[in-house]
Amino acid sequence: MSTRPGEAEPLPGTLIYRGAEADITLGTWQGLGAVFKSRKPLRYRLPALDDSIRRQRTVREAEMIEQAKRAGIRAPFLYAMDLPRATLVMEYVRGDRLRDLVGSLRTDEAEDAFERFGRSAARMHTAGIMHGDLTTANVLMKGKDLFFIDFGLSARTDRLEDHAVDLRLIKETLVGAHPGVAQAALDSLFRGYASEAGTQRFRSVLRQLKSIERRGRYARVE
Repeated sequence: MSTRPGEAEPLPGTLIYRGAEADITLGTWQGLGAVFKSRKPLRYRLPALDDSIRRQRTVREAEMIEQAKRAGIRAPFLYAMDLPRATLVMEYVRGDRLRDLVGSLRTDEAEDAFERFGRSAARMHTAGIMHGDLTTANVLMKGKDLFFIDFGLSARTDRLEDHAVDLRLIKETLVGAHPGVAQAALDSLFRGYASEAGTQRFRSVLRQLKSIERRGRYARVE
């Protein structure tokens, strides 16, 4: 993965997502289809501070993607990192967001997808990784393979609280965005999580999840 200035300069491409922090552009890099994630300068911050923050977050995200892949999680390959532009250049995964597929999956396909989702989440957590934005929008489905994307809020942590927050977010997403399949999907996800993490650890994370709900840190979902 290159970190030399200029090597990862994005070629003209198509803007596919504009976020508060970063823009995502689809283009090419050395003849390969690529996605460019560029963190934008924020005018309300001092320029020197803004530059430092964008560089640090870019490096951290690259590190978290690599750590997730070492833990056995499918994620896009990193082609290059251009720190002066706070840009990551990544493999373009030709898949669809799980969010957009949920309604069209057969029952058995959905159960299988969410069970694999749960196994991957458990694999991240047992490796000490919190995704930070674990939603169906940040999982791409290519065939039967699930690719996890957007590690911008990820962190190294072994705290059960942090891992339970990941599960809380996907639970909220399922209930809010996919109510028709939420319970079945969640049951499959938890089954996959337990099979990968082990019953004891799963129960510990689930207790922490219920504790978060009782404390009212987030709106309670039944």
